[in-house]
Amino acid sequence: MSRLLYVEDDPINALVMKKLMAPYFEIVHVPDGESCLQTVMDDSYDLILMDINLGRGKMDGIETMKRLHETNSSFPIIAVTSYAMPEDEDRFMKEGFHGYVAKPIEQQKLLSYLQRFLN
Repeated sequence: MSRLLYVEDDPINALVMKKLMAPYFEIVHVPDGESCLQTVMDDSYDLILMDINLGRGKMDGIETMKRLHETNSSFPIIAVTSYAMPEDEDRFMKEGFHGYVAKPIEQQKLLSYLQRFLN
């Protein structure tokens, strides 16, 4: 079973994602970028789902993703965000994310999308 790390500051969003993905993946949740960086040093994952807004005054998802790239992390990092305008996807892909998913999450769409990165 593939292991996913979900970086999300909102506990409700984290709970929803866990319920949607738990039958298909082992999913670990961390609430912020700092925890993400520590967690990937301590354990391995097949893919990271990264929220963009991770709380005020903290490292956001873009900065966290860039720091992960600096560590030569080889796993895909997917932006999961409520920024849902067509230009937002282009922006996040240009920032360095491997993929983009807009909230609200649709289970079947997300599953088929993630399979592209995990196969």
